[in-house]
Amino acid sequence: MSHTPGPWFAHDFSGINEGDVEASDFSVSCTTPDHITVAVMGTGLRNKKEEWEANAHLIAAAPELLEALEIVKQWDIENFALDIPIEIRKKMQAAITKARGQG
Repeated sequence: MSHTPGPWFAHDFSGINEGDVEASDFSVSCTTPDHITVAVMGTGLRNKKEEWEANAHLIAAAPELLEALEIVKQWDIENFALDIPIEIRKKMQAAITKARGQG
């Protein structure tokens, strides 16, 4: 399974109703540079625009976060120079596994 390549960007569309965001508004979305929509946030989160925006920025960062985790993991395997505690290694691997849809 492969995800839509990054980078992804967060976009705020809360001006749909002149600033009054309703639960039915699609307030924030994430898209690629080619305008492919990868996520839309807002439905059902009444009056939580800040939370929608935070979710959008987190989702937009996902490809870069995954790449960074994989780089750190590979560097650690090749060099064994990082003194990463086993608990952190387990969390890192769990996040990579989840992001790759393997767990």
